[in-house]
Amino acid sequence: MDGMGMPGSVGEAGAPVRYSVETRWLHWSCAWLILAQFVLGELMHRVPQALHGPIVSAHLSLGVLLAALVVMRVAWRVTGGRAIRFPAGDGLAGRAAPAMHGVLYLALGAEIGLGYLARWSGGKPVTAFGAVINSPFGPMSQATHHLFGSAHGWLAWTIMILAAGHVAAVLYHVRIVRDGVLRRMWA
Repeated sequence: MDGMGMPGSVGEAGAPVRYSVETRWLHWSCAWLILAQFVLGELMHRVPQALHGPIVSAHLSLGVLLAALVVMRVAWRVTGGRAIRFPAGDGLAGRAAPAMHGVLYLALGAEIGLGYLARWSGGKPVTAFGAVINSPFGPMSQATHHLFGSAHGWLAWTIMILAAGHVAAVLYHVRIVRDGVLRRMWA
């Protein structure tokens, strides 16, 4: 058993060869929620009126859940969690992964904030799983509402493009570098 409490997850020099259960759970929970949020966000304006309300409700509830998970994930990362630490390496490749993770964290935080602002600027509360989160702000103009909503939509697409780059980097590691990066995060 290794220092992370998982049998069989220690490498040759005693170094862990996979991320902790908590790290993997946070990663994959956020990944699936981000994908679900994107799909729901794209669907909500393209479905018949009868389906619009339930989709918006699901989007808001999952958005609040995602916000909580992102906060947990950032706290886990900042406090060191029980993640594997690898040397960054030299050159662009060694700096790209930490930079991409930082950009994704910032983009997710901004996207969540813009989601709340888009809802509140339209004069509506954020309702999640039946709980109402009222705006701490006063009334806002229609132009402000439009700005927050548009920024929220564009940033969602940006996050999807960044996530696709993240997946491409994983595939590169799986097929070309063959360093077990997916195995460390998957199983």
